[in-house]
Amino acid sequence: MHQLSQLQLLIHTFNWHTPSWDLFIILFWLVASVIYAFAAGRGRILTILMSVYMSKLIVIQAPFLSTELGKKLPNATASVQHLVTFALLFIILFVFLGRYAFKTSADSRRISSMAFGIIFAFLQVGLLINIVLDFLPTVYKDGFAPLIQFLFIKNPAGFVWLVLPVLFLIFLGRFISDRSEL
Repeated sequence: MHQLSQLQLLIHTFNWHTPSWDLFIILFWLVASVIYAFAAGRGRILTILMSVYMSKLIVIQAPFLSTELGKKLPNATASVQHLVTFALLFIILFVFLGRYAFKTSADSRRISSMAFGIIFAFLQVGLLINIVLDFLPTVYKDGFAPLIQFLFIKNPAGFVWLVLPVLFLIFLGRFISDRSEL
């Protein structure tokens, strides 16, 4: 309950009238989620989710990013290196996984399927924003508004964003699945 009241306070104190990176992130999250929900089918949504998870895991565990060379680089350069590596891996994995995995026979356009798609897209875009912000140098992260820090940067935001799409898929995905695929 404390987290919910803190979120409500942060929403009320957020500056919605002055253009800033904070406002851009919130608007991007909302607009990209809706566009993504209508543009991607279920198979593509799963491919993107798996590409995001695999890319983040590889970047976290990549030995070439944690070697002595990586440690000698300034924080900003190391953060940019992680972000660029994540983006490249994501694109490569998306292309290859999109060819061979997570194909569905039909992308239903029922109301329940559309609601599922919008919510799932909202969670996936939130996860992607969390990952990108997490790879930024601390100096930049500290400059964001408290609402953005609460939603995407500070603990337990990273864990919540990693788990929410999977939990949503597990608990609600079965209600809109294509019964002919079973």
